Amino acid sequence: MSNKGDIIVLVPGASGWEVWEGPPPQGFIRKEILDVSRPGQILGLSPLPVVMCFPVKSATVMPFKSSSADDSLFEELAQMHSERMGVRCDPGAGRLQDYFVISKEEESAVLTTVVLRSPVEGDLPPRSPKEFDYTPRVYPFSGDGIAAWKELGHWVFAFYQHGKMLYAQATSGDSEHPDESLLRDMKLAMAQLSLQGLSFQPQDIRVWHPDGELGEAGSLSEMFGIVASVGRRPDPVMSEIASRLLPADVHAERRALAKRRQIIGGISVAAALLIGAVGWACWTLWQDIDATKKLTAQADAKKPSALAFAEHKARWAEIGPLVDDEQWPVETLFRITKCMPAGGGIRLRLAEISNDEIRLTGEAQSSPPIGQLSLAINKSSELTRFKFAASPPANTPKGWEFTITGAVPQANE
Repeated sequence: MSNKGDIIVLVPGASGWEVWEGPPPQGFIRKEILDVSRPGQILGLSPLPVVMCFPVKSATVMPFKSSSADDSLFEELAQMHSERMGVRCDPGAGRLQDYFVISKEEESAVLTTVVLRSPVEGDLPPRSPKEFDYTPRVYPFSGDGIAAWKELGHWVFAFYQHGKMLYAQATSGDSEHPDESLLRDMKLAMAQLSLQGLSFQPQDIRVWHPDGELGEAGSLSEMFGIVASVGRRPDPVMSEIASRLLPADVHAERRALAKRRQIIGGISVAAALLIGAVGWACWTLWQDIDATKKLTAQADAKKPSALAFAEHKARWAEIGPLVDDEQWPVETLFRITKCMPAGGGIRLRLAEISNDEIRLTGEAQSSPPIGQLSLAINKSSELTRFKFAASPPANTPKGWEFTITGAVPQANE
């Protein structure tokens, strides 16, 4: 039987979703493990408030060192950093970005930015959660170290600094025990942090194995001279600093609820105003009818000129690709090359350019030049005809691959 104040916490488990219940911030008891891969398949939850923890694969985590220790600037700095890295949030998908302070010094701070992928059908449970968080933040970890565990069939890992999540990444590895591929992804992630000026020296390696103490550390048995410990994944604990992540459908639902409350509160005021409005409308109705007749006559008189102008504009648009250098693919490609980082590091493999669309595919040895190219293209005064969007760079054994697309906004957008 549930107690007053209990909540439900949905956590991605090793092979399916787990349902935990109890009083926050800790003391949760696992009620069941569901053989489902998506929260939208979770049915029959009790009426308790729901907190959902997004899987590691659902977000891009980007730690960075800020040049200021002013708390009021952190949100703007986090936004700028994610844009430099070529990661953007869909403004119509709710609040998909949040930042967390890892450490602060007199003139700088280390922050971690978390950007959620826009949820699609089935990514959220049927009953809207009251709160969201990111899975690595709800597993307690003391000090500086690395933890690896399985989520929905694949290995994931997180770096913790001062007991706080500094970085997290999902992998494609689905082996029974951690393998060389997982170790390689960890080392590459640490190298990327070092290139960004972030010092991370793990003192503890933990493998939270699905088999608990009976599992094996595999390739992580001894990493950086540290013997890995193997055990069960810790129980979830609600973070002291709640996340502000709020996907679109929940965001819209809460706005609709607030709007309904405002409507109910304003009904009495509206009723009083309605009486006066009816009288005013009757007095001005005959004026409106007369004005409408005059405007209609003026519009009919100008209709031939408007039709002629529309026809002229349509013909000019047809020959635009021939006479307007703004629409020449070669000129557009030249303007894109002017946005390439001065220090190099970027190679374009494919550029598909038409009058209305652009698709750039390329690769780089590291991710910063990709973010610089994306930012330069978006800020270029010569490419304002297009609206650009960049997919998160993909980390491959050969380097970083990226895709940048652009399109001319349609008139009805």
